[in-house]
Amino acid sequence: MFKRTVKFLGMRVSLILLVAILLVAAAVLGLIVGYGFLGGGNPSHIFKHELWKEVLDKLNPSK
Repeated sequence: MFKRTVKFLGMRVSLILLVAILLVAAAVLGLIVGYGFLGGGNPSHIFKHELWKEVLDKLNPSK
């Protein structure tokens, strides 16, 4: 009984981790495609801090 419960929980945790990893991968791929190919920018720039600072400054113009 205990082994079955541990196996079930392990499978459930593995599934949750897989879904989380796939969501992160889809978000990164979407950013690369959106900014790099559709937006005309360099796809590797989405990993730079300066780009995100600029985007957040545009979204929060209170400064």
